[in-house]
Amino acid sequence: MVDIANEVGASESAIPPLKMLLLEGARQAALEAGLQNNSGILADTTFGQQALNDVTGQGWWIGRPVEMPGSYPLKLEHGDIGSQLVSWPQEHVVKCLVFYHPLDAESVRLEQEALIDEVYRACCQSGHDLLLEVILPRDAADQNEQYYPQIVERFYQLGILPDWWKLPPLSPDRWREISQHIEHYDPECRGILILGLDAPESELKSGFAAAADMPWVKGFAVGRTIFGEPSRQWLGGQLNDEQLIATVKQKYRMLIDYWREYRPAR
Repeated sequence: MVDIANEVGASESAIPPLKMLLLEGARQAALEAGLQNNSGILADTTFGQQALNDVTGQGWWIGRPVEMPGSYPLKLEHGDIGSQLVSWPQEHVVKCLVFYHPLDAESVRLEQEALIDEVYRACCQSGHDLLLEVILPRDAADQNEQYYPQIVERFYQLGILPDWWKLPPLSPDRWREISQHIEHYDPECRGILILGLDAPESELKSGFAAAADMPWVKGFAVGRTIFGEPSRQWLGGQLNDEQLIATVKQKYRMLIDYWREYRPAR
């Protein structure tokens, strides 16, 4: 969100009220769609504390990022993870994004694996759920989706068992491989969320279709696809509050409808 604000010359002080408006749009969409406690948000404490306070205890799934945005190798934003979790409500889920590739330099790979293990152990100690989000580094020459099942298995072999995975849209074959790893290593896993990578709605719809028969894929978390452009327009003065809320609601509803198109009974 800071990047978007900088692009349009808006002050970072506009981001917290923006996040409250985005939350309102999501709430209206969830209510209209009858999600009944099956909706959630990802929000940080730097700019989203008010939104976190507002939604905590309301039956929403709540994820909080702990990584320093864009860090590669991985760094944690607020230092020691164990100290952070002491003050977290138990319902908040630790979300950790790592840019990881099996072909990374060994020093980078080992450094990241050690820090993820630290985060995982802290979650085990505190009782918080962990969502591990994995994306191949943007500058990696080889972006083949075949690496995602390998990465999932690698973390399992290290003894890291996240409660949730967050992965990009993949082909049915790759989803089957990942599902086999989950069933073998951690059948108590809560499941997988599909991430968006700021993809257009049409690409996400195809991604939902490819995962339609995969029971481990439980939902999607694709914030920028929903709020990226509307946020840019609001920060740039092209949308007012009501227009922003309505646009976010419409985009979220459309993705919910796409999801239900392939999973009508879920």
